[in-house]
Amino acid sequence: MATTKSAAAFPRPEEILARLEKDPLVPLYLFYGDEPFFVDRATALVRWRLGRTVPVRVFYAGQDALESLLEAWGAPSLFAAQTLVVLKNAEQLKAAERAQLAKEAAWHDAVQPLVVCAHGRVDLTQNFFALCAKKGFAAEFRPLFAHQVPAWAQRLAHERGVRLREDAIHLLSDLVGANLCALAMEIDKLAAFVFPQTEIPADAVEACTGSLYKHTVFDLADAIGQRDRKRACWLLQRVLVDERGALPILHALVSHFRRLWWVKELADSGAAESHIERTVGLRGNRLRAVLGQGRLYTQSDLQRFFHYTALLDVKLKSARTSPWALFQAFILQMCERPT
Repeated sequence: MATTKSAAAFPRPEEILARLEKDPLVPLYLFYGDEPFFVDRATALVRWRLGRTVPVRVFYAGQDALESLLEAWGAPSLFAAQTLVVLKNAEQLKAAERAQLAKEAAWHDAVQPLVVCAHGRVDLTQNFFALCAKKGFAAEFRPLFAHQVPAWAQRLAHERGVRLREDAIHLLSDLVGANLCALAMEIDKLAAFVFPQTEIPADAVEACTGSLYKHTVFDLADAIGQRDRKRACWLLQRVLVDERGALPILHALVSHFRRLWWVKELADSGAAESHIERTVGLRGNRLRAVLGQGRLYTQSDLQRFFHYTALLDVKLKSARTSPWALFQAFILQMCERPT
């Protein structure tokens, strides 16, 4: 039962996870995409359906011999009636290995399922992946959009027995962005930080998570708005300390600019500060700082920003150019004054 659909009707992660909880077990599961948090959670759900005591054997394509996986898959455990076999990095499978797995899968049923995990996109027309979609459950997990992060932040908090205040949600989303693995770790830290309290305020996020970036995306947005190329590039060097963090930083920057545009539109329409507070979820000095920053940008500037970030997102995921170089080019483009 393939869950892959057109982009317009692409299922949300929570919809896919809900199906995994209630649909009948199947022999093959294929979880792939650019969001490892959901791939891991989907795998954990399959294990939960089989029973928490079921042992798990994990193999990595390109590292472990396929014969070792085939030996484990279908071989009963000495300690349990079932063993969950998980194959990771499946995007590295060779054609001959996919053919061998497809042949082996014909002999298996839902009693001994195989979970196949791949990073990025996979070709569902290739024999083994096509069989996973036809005979089993195939799902692609894409990264969250910026506007989806707050709801997932609160959901992760509830799972840990705590609650994020509205201003804490927005601040945490700005700092961490759409990286759910990092978001879950930060909420774990915050839950320990406020214990025995169960409500997390914004000042706890500032104290505990604010150190995630010495210079926040707010500072970077401020430098871009002032067309200060030197300061913007200097801040980028300190924010982008690890090029693997380029996408989370981009998502955090987009999240900040979405809220900035929202606040600016409300302010330009003559809305009272109290109304903006209730609508956007920002209060006090933080709201006034965003209002001040909004005066640095015209509507045209904000349109250019979202045009360039869409291009940057594609390049970061596909180009071989250094993420630092791509991000620096983006900063320089945004600091130019349009003619």
